[in-house]
Amino acid sequence: MSGAPGDILQQAARAAGALALQIDLGSGKAEISGSGDAFGLTCTGVGDFMDCVAPSDRKALAGQEEGRVDLRLRLAPPGGEVRYVRLVGERQGDAVTALLLPAGTGPGTTLSTLDAEAALTAGLENQEIVAHFQPIIRLEGEFLAGFEALARWHRPGLGVMGPDDFLFLADRLGLMGEIGNQVRACAARSVAGWFAGEGPTPDIYMSANASVGELFSEGFVETLSATLEQAGVPRGRYRLEITETEIMRDPERAAEILHAVKASGVKLVLDDFGTGYSSLSRLDRFPFDVIKIDQYFVRSMLADASARAITASVVKLARNLGMTIIAEGVETAEMADLVAEMGCDFAQGFHYAGALDPEAAGLAVSKGLGGRFAPPLGYRRSGVAG
Repeated sequence: MSGAPGDILQQAARAAGALALQIDLGSGKAEISGSGDAFGLTCTGVGDFMDCVAPSDRKALAGQEEGRVDLRLRLAPPGGEVRYVRLVGERQGDAVTALLLPAGTGPGTTLSTLDAEAALTAGLENQEIVAHFQPIIRLEGEFLAGFEALARWHRPGLGVMGPDDFLFLADRLGLMGEIGNQVRACAARSVAGWFAGEGPTPDIYMSANASVGELFSEGFVETLSATLEQAGVPRGRYRLEITETEIMRDPERAAEILHAVKASGVKLVLDDFGTGYSSLSRLDRFPFDVIKIDQYFVRSMLADASARAITASVVKLARNLGMTIIAEGVETAEMADLVAEMGCDFAQGFHYAGALDPEAAGLAVSKGLGGRFAPPLGYRRSGVAG
């Protein structure tokens, strides 16, 4: 299918209850043949078609390579309801010749959803996705040892939004990789800043998350290494967290890439251990430095003997493999005492603090948090992270 919509294309459009389109991606204009009523489109002839496409879908349309086009899009004309359509045709240069076929109204998709998607896409471009930092506490002495970087969206007009409020949108839009890169870069700049200046610096590290999808993406190790080098993060002061369930999707490939990450000077944390029900004996194939015991087991230990037994097994294995152990979800002093008795080295949870904004985290590095934990130990610049 090529050239301007002709008689054959118009006949096919009428037979299928579709529209025949000739779209100029450069200008966003479209020559439309047929009635747009079924699509909620009031424009006929030459119209601003791209203005009626959901903002987050325009990038997918504009990014189509030359040749066959077959896309599912959402139309959101001004004042109209959201409608799903299928665009089938061919692209040559900036010209797309295609049929527009109805594909339903898309239950659950509203104009407000499209507005949120557009705002999130713009927020990434405007560096609105940042990291907040949850403290990780060394149980012996209860002083600050590190932070886990957690994604937050500083959305103009709405304030700070937690991950549950926007990561599902990011996943739908294929933006998780970009968000991960932005959070990891923000975390790198923060921890590098704490090491800047004269005199003793804090014995502290930064930990950030990555999915296996990100880990397996082309150039992940190189991008992470460049990010840390550009920020000036000392070697050994940055950690990458991967969940147990994620690595077990393709353990051989994961092991290969994790070895490359560790060779770059980044320590590795096995997150949420216990949720994937993998064999404890299989852990030695991966170069992890730290195990995080999933918060389910931590919270269950107070009343469940089996949870305590599992935790004891994990602690023993970690010791045998030369790993350290972090207990997640520590919410009370009683929990903190119990995980310490079980042999855990570190704890993380609301008993100590939730996620702190960069300014509050900086204060915690210098002063600790009154009544919760002491500031990190200082070390001389020749010191090496443990």
